[in-house]
Amino acid sequence: MAQEIEILGLGPKGLGIGYGPHAALAPMSLLEREMADVTEDAASAWASAQRHEIALAIGKLVKGEQPPAPFDAMVLEAEH
Repeated sequence: MAQEIEILGLGPKGLGIGYGPHAALAPMSLLEREMADVTEDAASAWASAQRHEIALAIGKLVKGEQPPAPFDAMVLEAEH
């Protein structure tokens, strides 16, 4: 079975997203471009709807590559 993204929560810097052993941040600037009102529920729904693209973006970040826009704003944080 393929790995699934894990929503780690919305904080002041953005939405934490886990994928396997890795964690990434979708910064507030990205979320604000993608939705009218950034709330925990809206950010979680956005990430769930984009789960395939986010998983690919995190995979690229792990390899040191830049994901395509708008996911190029994501930042690899650490293992979780």
